Amino acid sequence: MKGKNNGSAGEQGLFGELAPAAPAPRKDGLLFFSYSRMSLYEECPLKYKFKYIDKIKEEPKYYFAFGSAIHKALEFLYSVKAPPFPTAEEVCEAFRAEWGLKSYLEKGYRTQQKADDDYQKGLLMLRAYYEHNRAVLKPPFLVEYSTDVEVDGLLVRAISDRIDYLGDGRMLVTDYKTGKDVRREPAQLYMYQKIMELDPAIKERIAENYGRRVSSVKIEKMLYYHVPSNKEYPFDRASDAEIGSFWERVLGVAESIKGLKFGATPGERQCKWCDYKHLCPDYFGGHPGRAEAAPASSERIEALVDRYGRLKEKMDEIKAQLDEVAAGIARAAKSGGEYEGESFTAQVTKSPRWEFRDREAVLGVLNRFDIYQRALNVTVAGLSGLLDSPDLSEEARRGLLEHAVRKTAVDIKVVRKPGT
Repeated sequence: MKGKNNGSAGEQGLFGELAPAAPAPRKDGLLFFSYSRMSLYEECPLKYKFKYIDKIKEEPKYYFAFGSAIHKALEFLYSVKAPPFPTAEEVCEAFRAEWGLKSYLEKGYRTQQKADDDYQKGLLMLRAYYEHNRAVLKPPFLVEYSTDVEVDGLLVRAISDRIDYLGDGRMLVTDYKTGKDVRREPAQLYMYQKIMELDPAIKERIAENYGRRVSSVKIEKMLYYHVPSNKEYPFDRASDAEIGSFWERVLGVAESIKGLKFGATPGERQCKWCDYKHLCPDYFGGHPGRAEAAPASSERIEALVDRYGRLKEKMDEIKAQLDEVAAGIARAAKSGGEYEGESFTAQVTKSPRWEFRDREAVLGVLNRFDIYQRALNVTVAGLSGLLDSPDLSEEARRGLLEHAVRKTAVDIKVVRKPGT
C-alpha cells in the first residue's frame, strides 16, 4: 500500500514523547536470519536494508492480514490435545475475533467493502476446509511452532504452521498458503528440513508428548496446503545434495549481508509495489522528486550544516502546513468518520484526552498528595486513569484538574486510492 500518513504522534509521556523501547538483545557474532529475510534480500538488497537495518516500516498489506486471520483460525482448530475438535462455527468465530482486532485501514484495505468481501471469503474458505478435512482431523504434534537455531554463524528462525509426528523421529511439515494457487518452489521447505533437524528442542518435545526419546529427527515429508482450493502440493524429503546446494545459497546471502552489500536491484516487478521507492536512488520508472540530493561523503562540514539547515526549514514549513490542514479536517469532520477525496481516502477518529501544561504545578500536586510514584513514567492516558481511580482523594483530583485541559485527540489515517 502506498501513501499512508498517520496523523497521530508516537506514544506520549506526561510532558512529551516517550523514548523508544530498547531493541531486543542479539547474540554476539550471530546474524539473525530466516527464509523470508533471505527472500527479501534476493529480491532487493536495498529493500532488505530499509526494512531490517534501518527499520523503516512498510505499509500494512491486506493479504498479510487475511492470511494471518486464516492461520489463527486453523491454529485454533488444531490446538487440541485430543478430540473432540472445535465445530466449524467455532473455527469461524476464531476468525471473526482475529479479524475484528483492526480496522480495514489498519489491515491495509483501501475500502471497507473490499475488507468485507474478504471477510466473507474467509468464512466460506474455512467452512470448506473444515468439511474437506472433517473425516481426517487428528491432533498434530505441534502447531505454529517457532524455533531459533544457531548454525554457521547464523541464528535462524523457522516457524512451521503444523507438524505431524510419524513415529521414530519422523515428521511431516505442513505450510498453509492463502494467496494465489501458483507453482511452489521447495526452497522454504528446505529451510524447514535443515533447521528442524538441527533443533534440539524438537527431541525434547517428542519425549514429552510421546514418552520416548529419539537420537535424531528426520523430516520425511513436506507439503504446501493451498487453503482456498484445498489442494495439497507434497514434496519428499530433500536429498543431502539438494540441502547442501540450498545452504550454500543461504550462506552466500548471509555473507553479502554481513559485508553490507545493499545495492538496489531495480525492475518493474520489484519496484511496482515497493513501499520504499521514494527513498530509492535507482527507482525503476524514474527518480522520485527529492528536495535535496544525498550529500557526497567528502562534503565539508560547513556545507553539511547549511544543507541540514535548509532541509530543517523545509520540514518545519511542511509540518506547519500539515498541522493546519489536520486542524481543518478535525473541525470539518465533527464526530469523525470516513471521507473521500479525489485521490485519497481518510478515516478520522476523535477521542477525548487531557493536556497538562504546567509541569511544575502538576508535579507539586503529585508530591503534595504523595501520589508521585503512581504517576512516574506513565503516559497521559495513564494519568487520566489516575484521575478516574476510585481511591484517589477528591482533593487530589481537584488539584490535578486545576492544571488539566480537556481536549479532543484526532487521528487521521489516509491511503491513496488505486490508480491515482
